[in-house]
Amino acid sequence: MGFFATTSIFVNATEFTNELRLCYHYGCSKQVSFEVSEAGRARLAEIFSDVGHANAERKAIADAIVELYREAAAHAPISADKGGNFGDGSADGRMDCVDHSENDTTFMRYLAGQGWLRHHRVEKPAWRAPWIVDLHYASRLTDAQSGEAWIVDSWFFDFGHKPVVLPYQQWKKGYTP
Repeated sequence: MGFFATTSIFVNATEFTNELRLCYHYGCSKQVSFEVSEAGRARLAEIFSDVGHANAERKAIADAIVELYREAAAHAPISADKGGNFGDGSADGRMDCVDHSENDTTFMRYLAGQGWLRHHRVEKPAWRAPWIVDLHYASRLTDAQSGEAWIVDSWFFDFGHKPVVLPYQQWKKGYTP
């Protein structure tokens, strides 16, 4: 099983429909596809309705990722996921950082494909190993105006919590909330 072996994250955002692939069970070993409901799409549109600058868009992205995970939970047992890698034991639906970075990136590409991301570009996931054995993956954005890299990381928290959104350089140094 390789990292990102069967991913949809490298698909051009314009190719997305309302169907998204979600992976879970560590290393994306289980996958399910689901469609964003009309009600979910309306909630997402509302989240992005007043975004006027990059900072507001990053906040909206965090809110939207929570909404998309809630949508996905109707199709996969991911509500059992606990922050980090050890709190959820052997629960079906657990996710590691590979799963979270894949899903968060897929979600952000979907948001971009809907035309809601106007201040950021979605990039390939980033990785870090600040202590050699502490390999960690997270989703990455680039501010379209400043070129600054940002990390979106939902792995730290239990299901339903907003991901952290922070500058790449801060995250790369080993950031933990």
